[in-house]
Amino acid sequence: MSDVLIVDDDVEAREAMRRYLEKAGHEVECVSNGRQAIVALGKRTPDVVVLDHMMPEMNGIGFLEVVRCYLRWSDLPVILVTAYPDGPHIKRAKELGVVKIFPKAYYDLSELANYVEAVVRPLIDPANPQPPTPGDVP
Repeated sequence: MSDVLIVDDDVEAREAMRRYLEKAGHEVECVSNGRQAIVALGKRTPDVVVLDHMMPEMNGIGFLEVVRCYLRWSDLPVILVTAYPDGPHIKRAKELGVVKIFPKAYYDLSELANYVEAVVRPLIDPANPQPPTPGDVP
C-alpha cells in the first residue's frame, strides 16, 4: 500500500480518482489546490502526488515551483492530470520533474492506477529499483 496525495479542484474528478486508487489498495488524501497540498505535505509526505494544473489560489505549476525548492521534496514523484495537455505549462511541468502527464479528456482510471503502481513500486520494493524518471514523460 502506498500514500497518494490528489490535488484537484474538480470534485467529481478528485473523488473518482480517490475511489479508484483506494480500491486498488492505496491510502489517499485529497485537497483542492496547491496551497492546501503544501500544507498536507508539511504533515506527511506521500509516495506520489497526482496533480491538476488549473486550480484556484495556487495552480499545479505554482505548487511544483514551491515544492521543488525543498530538498526533501525535490524528487517527490508527481503525475500531472490536466485538461490542457498542450501549452507552456507542460514544458514547465517537465522542467520541474513531472514523471507523467495524463490528459483529463482521454485517460482512464485504470491507466492512472497502473502508473501510480509503477511509480511507487520501487519505493516499496528495493528489488525493483527502477522508478519512472522525468525522461519518461511523453
